[in-house]
Amino acid sequence: MTPLQQACSDIIHKNLDYTNEQIYFLYDTESPLAVLLSDAYKAILPKGAIVREFKKPPQPLYRGGFLNPENPHIAEQTRVITSHNLAENIRVGLDHHEVIKTTTAEETDPQIESIKTELLSLPKGSIAILVQSANFRLSTFRIRLELFNIGVHVVEHNHLAYIKKEEFDTFIDCLQYRTPEYVRSLEVFTKLFAEAKETKLLSTDGSELIFGKVDRVLGNTGDYSQAEHKWGTLPVGEVLTEALELSSVHGKCFIDTYPGDDFGIRICEPFELTIENGRVLPSDHFPAEFQRLYNMIRDNENGEVLVRELGLGLNPAPSTETPLSDINFHERKIGIHLSIGKKHGLYGKKLPKTEVQRFHIDIFLALESMYVGDVKVFEDGGWMV
Repeated sequence: MTPLQQACSDIIHKNLDYTNEQIYFLYDTESPLAVLLSDAYKAILPKGAIVREFKKPPQPLYRGGFLNPENPHIAEQTRVITSHNLAENIRVGLDHHEVIKTTTAEETDPQIESIKTELLSLPKGSIAILVQSANFRLSTFRIRLELFNIGVHVVEHNHLAYIKKEEFDTFIDCLQYRTPEYVRSLEVFTKLFAEAKETKLLSTDGSELIFGKVDRVLGNTGDYSQAEHKWGTLPVGEVLTEALELSSVHGKCFIDTYPGDDFGIRICEPFELTIENGRVLPSDHFPAEFQRLYNMIRDNENGEVLVRELGLGLNPAPSTETPLSDINFHERKIGIHLSIGKKHGLYGKKLPKTEVQRFHIDIFLALESMYVGDVKVFEDGGWMV
């Protein structure tokens, strides 16, 4: 069994605790990594699994508030606008239809209803595995919520088209089963954060960023043993929280990685952020691409750029030296990332629904050390607990 096949087998048997449940495996072949991953799954799926290829799935119109960049494996792509895309745009207040309607065909992909019918006909306790070059749009909202309603568990691999060929080995390593280590880390950090009145982040230039008392601590560990709805976007390996009072975040930090508008990471010479009352202050020294991100958030979210997530990456595979160019995977790397923008679904009730919450953009600290209360938890590029 190859390392990738072993990782896929562990996801099914260890993360999802498979016994004899029905498995529905849906994949596309629109990117090299999707082909590699789907072939690995097909080699280890138990007998009786339903296997279906989603042929040329409609591409999302947007991603994270941006007009979705062209998938890098397709030089020229005719974008299909489905009724689901349009409904979702309306829901989140995005107006991309006018931008691209001259180059797109508006239609409903007939596969969608067929696939949805198959998925929603699965018996309770079944497992749906989705291997996606971009992100399947099967519903006006997230298909997993409809599946949860009928008791179906979901594993998602998405945005695979954004991973470069030279990063495939890192991605495969990132998928390896390390859930017991992640669970132990979650337990340790939960206890430390509960006892601490503040958390201090020291950047490589000596600057300090302070978080006051933090909110409930959550983990993306791959442990679904206590979950009613087993669901995960793989790879995993993260502990996350945010300040209980968002305005308690203050100080300075150095940033060495952030995403471009294509969601590829930009590793750069560290630059300084100054944060007061939980808001990132403007600066004349931001890199040009980061300045565009900053302006976009500020202009769409009531004139301010809020800091929300405090993310602790636990996965040893991705790093500055072995990056995963897609920001959603790279955030698992050992170290600290913050989110800027008001959107954070896991702590959504903290801001009123009437307030625009459109962006959640992860940025990475050039981290020297970290203290939770009086306990040093990070030093020399690694966790100490």
